[in-house]
Amino acid sequence: MRIFNHTKPIVMGGLMGLMMMWMLHSALTGDGTLGAGALIAFVAAHVVFAAVVIGGALFAARLSPRARQFMDRLHRPSLRHIGVMMAAALSVAGLVHLVVHGGIA
Repeated sequence: MRIFNHTKPIVMGGLMGLMMMWMLHSALTGDGTLGAGALIAFVAAHVVFAAVVIGGALFAARLSPRARQFMDRLHRPSLRHIGVMMAAALSVAGLVHLVVHGGIA
């Protein structure tokens, strides 16, 4: 399982790149309203998730020792982890874009 822990941000970033490419392409080309709605839902879900995490951290730090113990056990990705995930997302999205539009045979 140790190998999976090192490749997890790469896999997650690659999948995220494909998903964003699909949603953004649908929204820009007007292939349907699903693309724009999916893109808005994707961004909104991340904003809500960030707000919940920040609110939970503030609650745990200020009010509840039990919540603080729970938060201490949660996975908190490092900046390196997030950087690898974003690099994989950009790389996969760029490669797919070049392949689909004929940049790479």
